[in-house]
Amino acid sequence: MLDKSFTKWWLSRVLPHADVAPEKLAAEREAVNKMQEYNRNYTVFLKEAVFPIVEMLVKLMAANHVVHRVSTWGNQLSVRVHLQWRWGELVITQSHEDAVTFEHHIVTEGERRGDDQTEDHTHQYDLRDPLPGAIAGQELHFFMSRIALDLTEPIEPEGEIPPGEKSPKS
Repeated sequence: MLDKSFTKWWLSRVLPHADVAPEKLAAEREAVNKMQEYNRNYTVFLKEAVFPIVEMLVKLMAANHVVHRVSTWGNQLSVRVHLQWRWGELVITQSHEDAVTFEHHIVTEGERRGDDQTEDHTHQYDLRDPLPGAIAGQELHFFMSRIALDLTEPIEPEGEIPPGEKSPKS
């Protein structure tokens, strides 16, 4: 229950400013209608493209004993894959009212705490028009290939050989 004296004070300050210009309300209604369209496009994209491909990935990882976690929070879906010394996370979210974002985070654990290296990739797609379902598959393949490619340590490049000298291998 609101305090009576506070309510009187608040109303005395707010009521003189209660009238809103009709053109301001029209702009607000238009923004709400656009937002509903963006939300609808995002919902259809999730249900018809993202959820089925993530479900296939989860079945594949479970069948092959790959440690993973899928979670949702608000309007985001997160897929996390844990490997021996690396983990990756794909976050799919409607980060702006008119865009869906795929954030790829791949973290390599360092020798000591705090030595972790992170590689991030972000791709955004416009929700003003319905998104083709193939985008979900492309982004998932990109994420999985980045994890797989980064598992191999890069081979140290051979040092430069001064002119006139031969490499030790030849």
